[in-house]
Amino acid sequence: MVSEVGNAPLTGTPIRGRSRAAAFTRREFFDNLVGELRRTLPGSLADFQVRQTANLIKLFYGNERIHFEVWANSARHTLEVGLHFEDGPASTERYLSFFDDRIVELKHRLGSPIELERWTSSWGHLYETIPLPRLDGDVVKQTGERMILLITVLQPLVEQAGVAPERSGDAPGPGSGRWRGRRRRG
Repeated sequence: MVSEVGNAPLTGTPIRGRSRAAAFTRREFFDNLVGELRRTLPGSLADFQVRQTANLIKLFYGNERIHFEVWANSARHTLEVGLHFEDGPASTERYLSFFDDRIVELKHRLGSPIELERWTSSWGHLYETIPLPRLDGDVVKQTGERMILLITVLQPLVEQAGVAPERSGDAPGPGSGRWRGRRRRG
């Protein structure tokens, strides 16, 4: 479980950028985590897409709005790992209902700290948090091990749920959609 970050067994996988004991920047932490997941996830599950910001990383298979996330939340001093549903009200409702029907089994397989929560009508997640640790090689390994369990258990269920995308899985590019920049006149 993620709540046992300090106790998980470690392997000798090399960590890029610094020694295992050295603290990482968030970028180094996320880069190393992606490398760890690509090396250790089975088969096609290692073929995920990635979006990264300064404080979080999203891993997804097709629809970016249905993604696994690792969020280093400095304001709350927590590290969150989980599966997010952010595609729209109808699909979020279907995913939350699908996973709620299986929550007892999921808590048994993933551990009782896992929670299913709706935040808004179009946003929910299956997640857990721990106090934000010092981001180092050990935390890369432990977070990687937890994410491997979450992905191998939950991604097949996402596919089994058969929820059609409510919106496009492609994020709009710069200069498109509602937030398109205005051209300066003359």
